[in-house]
Amino acid sequence: MVYQDVISPVKDVRTYRVNFLLWKEQWDAYIAPPMPLNWKCVKFEENSAAQIPTEKGIYAFVIEPRLPQFPSHGYVTYIGETGHNSNRNLRKRFRDYLNDKKKPKRNLIHSMLTTWEDYLYFYYVEVDPSQMDIKQLEQKLLDTFTPPYSQEGYSTEIKAAVNLSRV
Repeated sequence: MVYQDVISPVKDVRTYRVNFLLWKEQWDAYIAPPMPLNWKCVKFEENSAAQIPTEKGIYAFVIEPRLPQFPSHGYVTYIGETGHNSNRNLRKRFRDYLNDKKKPKRNLIHSMLTTWEDYLYFYYVEVDPSQMDIKQLEQKLLDTFTPPYSQEGYSTEIKAAVNLSRV
């Protein structure tokens, strides 16, 4: 019986292994956009959808343990944008991910949504495309944070480095 108790956690821990690339040079190279970004956050769950605006913008999924008596911290796992060359908005994208959680379209995203569901938060910021290039902002954030569940949107140089780190 003792062996079974030891083996079970070892098997389960593989489910939670995520390869983060913490790249200090990219953090140092980050230049904030000329306009302030007013980020907001909701827990990623069905009843939060109504709180999400129907505007264009940038969003990020962040795993946050939110442990009592411990400093706030999180892991940026995915960054995306809405409205660039489409009629998608933040609320529609939020709902898309809720649907992907139920009926998987992208295995990696489905894994993120289901593995971390109790600790997953949706951060978003409304961005007016006439004042800021949404796609460029997304790429800048992707290049800075290199989130492990994001597969596209990186600059060419960073994408090569990210792919090498995931081998």
